[in-house]
Amino acid sequence: MRPITRLFHGSSSTFAPTSPTDGTPPPPPSISATAITFCIAPPPLVSYICAWSPTTDPAEFFAKEPAVGFVNANLVFLRVHSDQIYDFVYQASSSPSLKLIHNPYSPYNPYHYLRRIDNVVVLPVPDRHHAGAAADDDSGRFCVSALDRDRRFDLGHFKLCLYDDNSIDHKWSNTILLLDQLRNPPDKDTVLHLTEKVLILDDEQPLVAFVDLWRGMVICNVLDNSTPGGSSYMPLPPELIDKRRTYNSCVCRNIAIVNGRLTVVRLGIYLDPDDDDDFCAWDLSTWSKPVTCLDNEWREDFMIESSDVSVDDTTQNVCLLPKLDGCPTTETLQLAHPTLSLMDAHIVYIMGKVDISDEKALVLTVDMANKRLQEVSVCDGERIVNDFDYAYTQSTISQYFTEAAAGVKGSLKRPLKFHMQYPHKRLGETISRSDPMDLHEPLQLDAGSDMGTKDETEDSNNPMDLE
Repeated sequence: MRPITRLFHGSSSTFAPTSPTDGTPPPPPSISATAITFCIAPPPLVSYICAWSPTTDPAEFFAKEPAVGFVNANLVFLRVHSDQIYDFVYQASSSPSLKLIHNPYSPYNPYHYLRRIDNVVVLPVPDRHHAGAAADDDSGRFCVSALDRDRRFDLGHFKLCLYDDNSIDHKWSNTILLLDQLRNPPDKDTVLHLTEKVLILDDEQPLVAFVDLWRGMVICNVLDNSTPGGSSYMPLPPELIDKRRTYNSCVCRNIAIVNGRLTVVRLGIYLDPDDDDDFCAWDLSTWSKPVTCLDNEWREDFMIESSDVSVDDTTQNVCLLPKLDGCPTTETLQLAHPTLSLMDAHIVYIMGKVDISDEKALVLTVDMANKRLQEVSVCDGERIVNDFDYAYTQSTISQYFTEAAAGVKGSLKRPLKFHMQYPHKRLGETISRSDPMDLHEPLQLDAGSDMGTKDETEDSNNPMDLE
């Protein structure tokens, strides 16, 4: 199984200043040497990424964690916060590279490109001069695209932006895209579209889906200037459409292409305000359709409830779970971030916390087909998980480190130990990070978890408001 990842392993890549002779501006001195290291673990352990720059003040460079915006084959879009925001594309190969994406606008300009990292797609551009060149070859060519709202106009006006790394001037281009001109346009009441996930449906065209996981997706060929004629809109299954909600969909939804099918998963949480036992029931459901036949209706594949899920001694690391009436349970955990396995559509990973103040979390592996909890592990991504903020994404990039290592002397992979302890923050106390042992306090197996009650009639953008 390929690893599920928030952040990834592999070799370090150092970004070097671009020679001014090719017409592109050199990078700022603050990031003239940036090293990126991927640390890979098999799922449900969470892999992570490290960034370092010897020319930058660590207090400035690490003011905010580096973030992964998109992964496609051996290409990764990264964002680093230093004296300003810098975007890179990392390519895993026998000669790994890290390239700066030139953004011609100030980050304070409301019309600059790449406003949101979850609205970005990176596409390899094969070397057409070599017959049989693969989409993941080592030519290093790529393009970056984003679907940005054109805020000069009303809702439904977008700019399909494109950056070609192989162009001489490294300039952005954009094409106007209006939702009501798309094939199968969205209803006027659902014209609001806020992309939070991007998928590549067809590498050859290339056909890309910019997904709003509350409503639907805009599907277009990002290299075809004839848009919107060749673009279309595809709504989510009717059961999933929620016109009230905006953003933070990753807390309770996920979408991926698994075994040729476009698959959506939803996590539902049910809190009983009259129950004093501080536990909640939950359910998982998935819908899918073949990527090659997007005009087909959505099919509901699985629907399971927490009461149906078997938790017993065959569950790996079951001792990490809290107990209720002496038995391990998931119903005293606060759950979020359902994430589909890229290998098996019936396997879903869920993040769980005993308390919202916990600085790290558990990852539960749920087998929907057999209605059982396969495994429990610690989300040990060397990163503090604030509440249920964005935590991880899935990727198959580890296979490219293995393939790249075959073409170089030695190995790009180095062994690294992943801890299996659950760091739990005590309520009312502040943990000092000066002592790293303070972050590895064993799990407190108490049933109380300060659960709140969600009023389903309220419209809220609070990331803790689950479905």
